[in-house]
Amino acid sequence: MKINQNRLVDSFVKLVQIDSESGEESEIIAYLEQELTSLRLKTEIDKAGNLIAVSGPNPVIALIAHTDTVKPGKNIKPIITESGEIKTDGSTILGADDKSGVASILEILQTLKDNEKQINLEIVFTVSEETGLGGSSSLDYTKLKSKQAINLDSEPGDICIGEPAIMQFDIEITGKAAHAGVHPENGISTIQIASEAIGNLEWGRIDFETTSNVGTINGGLARNIVPEKTTIQAEVRSRSVEKFQKYCQKLEEEFKKAAEKYHGEVKIDAAQRSNAYVVDTNFPLIQSVADACNQNGIKPDIKLIGGITDANNFNAHGIKAITTGSCGTNIHSTEESIKITDLALGTRIVLDTLLSLK
Repeated sequence: MKINQNRLVDSFVKLVQIDSESGEESEIIAYLEQELTSLRLKTEIDKAGNLIAVSGPNPVIALIAHTDTVKPGKNIKPIITESGEIKTDGSTILGADDKSGVASILEILQTLKDNEKQINLEIVFTVSEETGLGGSSSLDYTKLKSKQAINLDSEPGDICIGEPAIMQFDIEITGKAAHAGVHPENGISTIQIASEAIGNLEWGRIDFETTSNVGTINGGLARNIVPEKTTIQAEVRSRSVEKFQKYCQKLEEEFKKAAEKYHGEVKIDAAQRSNAYVVDTNFPLIQSVADACNQNGIKPDIKLIGGITDANNFNAHGIKAITTGSCGTNIHSTEESIKITDLALGTRIVLDTLLSLK
């Protein structure tokens, strides 16, 4: 069963020209609802703005893609080059992350219809993925019957089966201001407190499944004033629940200890953004995608990743989701592009996977 590559490209080009920066997806959701209805799927838009559709009773699998893009993502002007790439004029992102996945799903549904092949599917087009998985976090999972899913939000050949838990820390340290040249001993330096805590912790790549990072530090008013306030944004990620808990606890302990040592105060707000998961490599869907990759002449790359996708929330709700797809290169930048051959390849891999399911 062959896809229509020209139709796929036309669909992708049309989708990227529909503005849908995170939080502003209503237009593309309305467009996609119309497209799915024309393909005879039953559709529903939930309270968060996600679009859910089903093509038949007792669906065997769900297909997922997010509809939002990062900024700058308005007035995108796609250009198809002679070498077979799709890019922009350089003033915006392209939006292949993740409108390539959206276009692939539409093409798969149309191809199945054209060939009168019935595969009962659930389709979930989410919103606000780029700003913290907002759509899939608020999705009503009781509306879904599938126990497995393919998230189309990666590169052709990728089979992402695990993602980390993430804890985000907002840390506020309060000390005491004083003249740094006249009475420094009367002050309590919050930058000194922060420096000691940071120096006592591990940062960067801690091990193969754990990372930590300080992203921002803001403190002080002038070079001759002992800094009274310092705020820090940091994070810990791990695919190991045990290590995740250990390093999150260690981070809080070190900041509290440093604040106590210098008689300052520290307030720590910790928010867990995702849950660690790893889909067992014996899960049949993984082999089905791997076989489809080999069938299309590309070596499958089964891997664990350090970022998070909508698959994280689906797995947290008992739906085993793995991630593949056909996203382009230089995503989240004005140099973003996608090869037409990759867009078609990623689409064929998912279609061939579906055709192999029993």
